[in-house]
Amino acid sequence: FSLFVLLTAFTCENEALDSDLTNQEFDTNDSSISVVGSWMLLNMSADVNSETNFQGTEFVSQSSIEINNSNYVLVFDESSYTVSGDYEATVSSTFDNETTSYTDSYTNVEGLGTYFTNGNVMTVDGTFIEFDFEGMPMELDQGEQTVEYSLSADGQTLTFNQDEVQNTNEG
Repeated sequence: FSLFVLLTAFTCENEALDSDLTNQEFDTNDSSISVVGSWMLLNMSADVNSETNFQGTEFVSQSSIEINNSNYVLVFDESSYTVSGDYEATVSSTFDNETTSYTDSYTNVEGLGTYFTNGNVMTVDGTFIEFDFEGMPMELDQGEQTVEYSLSADGQTLTFNQDEVQNTNEG
């Protein structure tokens, strides 16, 4: 049995190129609000907690990921998105009371995916962020994910929040 809890916050700001929206007021509960446009990543953090019970032994791990020093752009069109740019990721992981932390730089990162919205919920199929952990490539928001999103009152800040629990049975 495995339990995974993922808490993610991903905040973007509309680029100056999309300044048509600057002086408009937005009803943040309006499900017809479009996210189409270019968005600069302001910050991203994720906490992943894992509890695994294998043959009567429980294993608990906790990880956190912070994106720093980013020049990362998320571009939405009507049904797909692309990501590109550079960022630094700081990963801290605790397993068996031992913590490992490191920071890696990622340059010329590119990705794409598809999405659709229903109210303030977006379903995404693809990857927003990727990083390595102890030499193994990892991806956040890989595959189909459902995430709540919101726009600031002026329509210039897009925030994603995800709180997910996954249960799996280990044979």
